[in-house]
Amino acid sequence: MTTTTTGSTKKLICTECRHENEPERIYCHNCGERLDRSAVVPDKKAHDPKAAHRRLQKMLEGPSKARQNFFALSKLTLAAAAMAALVDVALPPDLPAPTKTNPQQIDLELENLASHQKPGPLEYSQDQINAYLAYRLTSKKKALEKPLLTFVRATASFREAQCTIGIERALFGYSLFSRAAYRIDVANGKITPAITGGWIGRLPIHPAIMKYGDIIFADLWSALDRERKLVAKMGAIGFHDGSVTVAAATK
Repeated sequence: MTTTTTGSTKKLICTECRHENEPERIYCHNCGERLDRSAVVPDKKAHDPKAAHRRLQKMLEGPSKARQNFFALSKLTLAAAAMAALVDVALPPDLPAPTKTNPQQIDLELENLASHQKPGPLEYSQDQINAYLAYRLTSKKKALEKPLLTFVRATASFREAQCTIGIERALFGYSLFSRAAYRIDVANGKITPAITGGWIGRLPIHPAIMKYGDIIFADLWSALDRERKLVAKMGAIGFHDGSVTVAAATK
């Protein structure tokens, strides 16, 4: 603790925030830290009663109104941001509606395409892919269950150069949604998916975070392991609005 002298009045300087306090203070008026009063030397001279009264009034004052308003506004802003994030998480996103399209044996068709037993390329609509996912994952729901979370369905949405995979799970009957967006990179004849973003409900997640958050979909990729391996053998994959095209690798 250090002291300074302003006119005839000594000030106690707080070691935590460097705020100058009246010598009568025990706790810092700015940060509330206990002051070290060992450096204060009692002033034997008579004090001006008015000055002493003014100092006492200042000591009894609470934080300034501007300071109170600043902290109140900060708390309100943080609370509003947290509430907006929770609302976005809770809102259901725009997912493809359940389709009534009869599922095709897409896995067998991809296998024939990969072995060049069937000419390509193959083109599938978004509805055809989602019908296949519903059919394929029906028998694997137990593997897709998580503690307290029931697997409902998985969906695929196609836009130009982008595929979005979504999972709907239920918590005590209330639906929770997570989605991840991918693009396909082809280098040296090898197809590699690259994550470009994601959402929890309607809350967007930065791609840098989704690289780690993609673990949410690990059980889905495990359930579709055969399909993933077949896709990896393809020579090209193109996403278009509402459809996907798959071509075999050149011999």
